[in-house]
Amino acid sequence: MEKRNTSTFTPSLLGSCLGVIVSFALIALIITLSVIFGSKGETTSVRKNSVLHLRLEGIIPEKTGNTMDENAFLAIQDEAIGLQRLCNIIKHAETDSKIKGIFLENNSVTMGQATLYAISNQLKAFKESGKFIYSYADMHSQSSYFLCSVSDSMFLNPQGMVDLRGFGTMVPFLKNTLDKLGIKMEVFYAGDFKSASEPFRLDKMSDENKLQIKDFLNDMKALMLETIKTNRGLAPEQVNTIMNEYGGRSAKRALENKLVDKLCHRSTVDEIIKTKLGIEADKKIHFVSLENYNKSVKIKDAKSDHKIAVVYLEGEIAYGEDNKGVITKNKYGKVFTKILEDKEVKAVVLRVNSPGGDAFTSEVIWDYIEKVKAKGIPVVASMGDYAASGGYYISCGADYIYSQPNTLTGSIGVFAMFPNFSSLTRDKLGVNFDTVKTNDLAVALSPFHQLSEKEKNIMQESVLEIYDLFLNRVSTGRKLSLDSTKVIARGRVWTGSKAKTLGLVDELGGLEEAINKSKDLAKISEYSIVEYPGIKPDFLSELMRELDRGGEEEVIKHLATPEERKIYNFIQQSRKILTPNRVQTRLPFIPEFN
Repeated sequence: MEKRNTSTFTPSLLGSCLGVIVSFALIALIITLSVIFGSKGETTSVRKNSVLHLRLEGIIPEKTGNTMDENAFLAIQDEAIGLQRLCNIIKHAETDSKIKGIFLENNSVTMGQATLYAISNQLKAFKESGKFIYSYADMHSQSSYFLCSVSDSMFLNPQGMVDLRGFGTMVPFLKNTLDKLGIKMEVFYAGDFKSASEPFRLDKMSDENKLQIKDFLNDMKALMLETIKTNRGLAPEQVNTIMNEYGGRSAKRALENKLVDKLCHRSTVDEIIKTKLGIEADKKIHFVSLENYNKSVKIKDAKSDHKIAVVYLEGEIAYGEDNKGVITKNKYGKVFTKILEDKEVKAVVLRVNSPGGDAFTSEVIWDYIEKVKAKGIPVVASMGDYAASGGYYISCGADYIYSQPNTLTGSIGVFAMFPNFSSLTRDKLGVNFDTVKTNDLAVALSPFHQLSEKEKNIMQESVLEIYDLFLNRVSTGRKLSLDSTKVIARGRVWTGSKAKTLGLVDELGGLEEAINKSKDLAKISEYSIVEYPGIKPDFLSELMRELDRGGEEEVIKHLATPEERKIYNFIQQSRKILTPNRVQTRLPFIPEFN
C-alpha cells in the first residue's frame, strides 16, 4: 500500500477546495449576470400622466453602444444611448399622450458642444409642442446651463451655483521637459496653423494657433449667448458681464442675475410638478427614466425596398485597431463593401464625429466613398462635434455636407513626428550605438541617432505630398479652385458656421436634415434606414475583449474622474501623435469645456 505524503496532501486538498469555491463563485456570478442582462431585455410600461426624467451626465456616443457608459463597469448599467436615438426618443415623447413633460436633472455634462446644441434643439421642439420642461440642479456647469436653459422653469439648490465663466483652454507644452531629458522631437508638417506638434517643438502657442483658438472659442461663445437669449430672454451683453464678474458663483447671485427662476430643494420641485400635473400631495410622481423609456419606445421604420444607409464614423482614425469608437480601414471596408453589394441602398449618409488621425486610413475611407458615388448612389455628410483634419478628409468627397454651427472642422493639414533619444541614451544613460549597413538609409528614422539632412528631406517631402493630395481631394470634392483651397486650408480649424461661409460646408443642420437631403438626391419618397457599423451590446464580453486586445483606453477613459480623464486624454493624444512611421491628419487637440 502506497504511503501518502501528508506534506503534499494538505496543500493539494486546500487547492482543490479553493478551486471548488472559485468555481461556485463564478457560477453564481454568471447566473447573477444572466438575470441582470436578461432583465434588460424586458420592456417597461409607461403610465398615464408620466414625466420623462432626463439625466444626461454620461458619455453620449453618436450611435447607441459605440462606447461604454462611465458607470457601466461598476453598476453594470445599460449601454450608452446614442445621440440620434436620444433625439428620436425626445421626438417620440412629443406625441406620446402618456408623457406630460420632461424633467431635466443635470449638474454637469461631458458631451461636446455640437451634441449639446442638437439635444437643445430637440428639447426646444418638445417644448413648442405644448408640453412643459422643468430643470433642477445642485449646481450648473456651463455646458449644463446651456442645455437646461431651454426649460420653462429652472430651479437651483439654495447652496448651488451657475458656473458661467466663458470659454478657455490650456495646452501643456513639453519641449523644455524633453530638452532636460535629452529628447528631441523631429517634426515635419504642412500648414502654418497645423499645431498638433507645437507642444513638442515650442514652449508656448504660436501666434497662428492663438488666433485660430480664439476665433473658434468666440464663435462657440456667441452661439451660447444667442441660445441663452432665445431661451431665457437675457441679452448677450448681460450674460457676458455675468461671465466676466462670475455672477453665478452663488445661488443668490444667480437668481438676482435672472439665470434661474427659483431657489429651492429637490423636494420642492416635486411639489411644483405635482401641482402642474394635478397630482395630490400624498401621491408620487411617475418619473420615467431615459433608460426605461428607451426600452418602451419602438420606432417603426417605414417598410420599403429603398434603403438609406447611415454610416457612423466616430472616434480616432487609426491604422489597425478595431475597437469600438475607432475608425479603421478593416472595419469600414466591410461596411462599405456591404453597402456596395446591397442593390436596395439608394443613398448613403455619413455621420462623422472624428478629430482625425492616420492619413493612410483617411485616404482608404475616402476611396470607398468614391466607389459608392461611382455607382450613382448619392452621399451626404453630417458632422457632429468634430469633423476635422482626417475627419474632414473622409467627408469632403460627399455630394452635400451639413454641420452644426459649433462643429469644429477644417484643419486641412498634415504632420509627422519622431522622437530622437540619442542625447538621452548617449549623454545621460551612457549607451552608444554602432552601426553596420549596406545602404545609406538602412537604419533611417531610428530614434537612436540624429536624422541626416537626407532623412529630413525625405520626411518633409512625404508630408508635403500627402498635403498636396489632401488639398486636391478637398478642391475636387468641394468644387473649389486649388488656390482657394490653399487659402482656407493651412491646417486651420474652423467652426461649422465659418466653414459654411468658406465653402467647406453646404448647410447648417443635423442628421435628420442630411437624411432628408439624401432622400431628395436619390429621388425616392419612401425609405427604410439601415445603420452601420453593427454594435454588439453585451457589456461583459465586450469588456473582456477590450482588455484582452489592449483596449484599456476605452475602459479607463470611462471609469476615471473628469480630472483624471483630462490627464489620461492628454497622455493618450500624445501617444497617438507619436505613433512611429505614420503621417497624420489630426486635430491639434480636443477641447474640453466646463
